[in-house]
Amino acid sequence: MNKMDSTLFTRLDAFMKYKGLNDNRITVQAKIAVGTLGKQRRTGKGLSYDSLVKILETYPELNPSWLILGTGEMLIANEQQPVNIEDMIMVIKNQEATIRKQQEKIDLLISQLDYIRTQISINQEYLRDIMHDMDSKFNECK
Repeated sequence: MNKMDSTLFTRLDAFMKYKGLNDNRITVQAKIAVGTLGKQRRTGKGLSYDSLVKILETYPELNPSWLILGTGEMLIANEQQPVNIEDMIMVIKNQEATIRKQQEKIDLLISQLDYIRTQISINQEYLRDIMHDMDSKFNECK
C-alpha cells in the first residue's frame, strides 16, 4: 500500500482483513455505537477521537502510529503486546476440550487393554489345563 494513497480507513481495513474483522465486529468488541464506523467512513471525516481510543484499547497489538499517521509497522512488537484475556480464555477452553477428548480415548484404550489382558489370562489358564490333561494322558500311556 503506497503511503500517499493510504488513509486511516485503508489502514484500518488492512488491520481488519489481517484479524478477520468487519465493521460490526469492531463496533461490538470496541463498544462503539452501531453504525458509527460506517457513518464516519461514508462522510470521509475519519474516526472520532473516542472511536480511535476504543479501537486501540480493544486491539492493543495495533500500532497507533501506523493507524493514525501511517508510520511504522501495523503491529506492535510481540514483547510489547499485552495479553488479550478473552483470547487466552478461548485458547484455554479449546485446549481443555482437546484434553477431555484425549482423556476419553485414553480411558477407552485402557479399558480395551484390560479386556485383552483378561482374555490372555483366561487363554493361558485354558492352555495350562490342556497341557496338564495332555501330560496326564501321555503319562497314562507309558
